[in-house]
Amino acid sequence: MEQIDWTAARFFFDLVQVAFMLLVSVYVWWTNKHRATSSALRAVNTRMDKIDRHITQVENRVSSRPGYGEIDKLRSELAETNRGMAQVSAQLQSTTALLNRLHEYMLQEKGNGR
Repeated sequence: MEQIDWTAARFFFDLVQVAFMLLVSVYVWWTNKHRATSSALRAVNTRMDKIDRHITQVENRVSSRPGYGEIDKLRSELAETNRGMAQVSAQLQSTTALLNRLHEYMLQEKGNGR
């Protein structure tokens, strides 16, 4: 029977131990790298979801605002209303002047004793 060379056995055991530790280190590095990548992706996805919601809100606001045609129509209706108000104002001024003359006439007639 041969004698066991304990020095060589210890060397091979140390070699296996170093290889095992290297494998564990590579495994830990690999999982941490993927964990960091997945958490970064989750953060990016969260930010993209917020941006998507914001863009949707902006699109809804823009779509509900009036266009150039509607604004032109509103301007023409406002101009028509302004013309009508000018006519009413002119009629009111003439009516006020007539009432003032009538009032003065009545005061003069009352003052003359008629």
